[in-house]
Amino acid sequence: MHDMTMRLGKEKIFEEVYRTYFKELHRYAFKLLGDTDTAEETVQQVFLKLWEKDREQDVHTSIRSYLYRAVYNESVNLIKRGQLKIKYEMYQQHARGRDTDTQQSDIELKKQLHAALSRLPEKSRLVFEMSRFEELKYQEIADELALSLKTVEGHMTKALKHLRLHLADYLNVLTLIIMVGS
Repeated sequence: MHDMTMRLGKEKIFEEVYRTYFKELHRYAFKLLGDTDTAEETVQQVFLKLWEKDREQDVHTSIRSYLYRAVYNESVNLIKRGQLKIKYEMYQQHARGRDTDTQQSDIELKKQLHAALSRLPEKSRLVFEMSRFEELKYQEIADELALSLKTVEGHMTKALKHLRLHLADYLNVLTLIIMVGS
């Protein structure tokens, strides 16, 4: 009975926080992102994380500060993913100008890399992309994601180990094809 009462109390507090801050957070996200639907999805995502976090631990700062910081971080991550997409599309356009065999192996390698990256835990994938695709230093990544330097290094080690393991077979086959084809 006591657990049920506590859960209902937490739900009521969560609903109150949602009603109090949703509109102003949406306006803030809209200013950052420039799109009302994306801003709404971003704020919804932040509230979902807050709800999950509430089940694990209490937020150790004022709820308003936490929400604004979370919306900012979520928005920045969305913007960076958009920039990565643009860089990738520019790379693809550049790759179209090369000969077909090279282009085919590039496409296959990108598919393999994308598949391997998609199997990583989200934080490890994000750290890897920020380091390798955005060329950020580990300390910049740590500051951006509010993680310790050691945690960033740990995520990077995990990502590199994962990629070596998952891309090894493909790279060995590619090497064999190149050797046989010469």
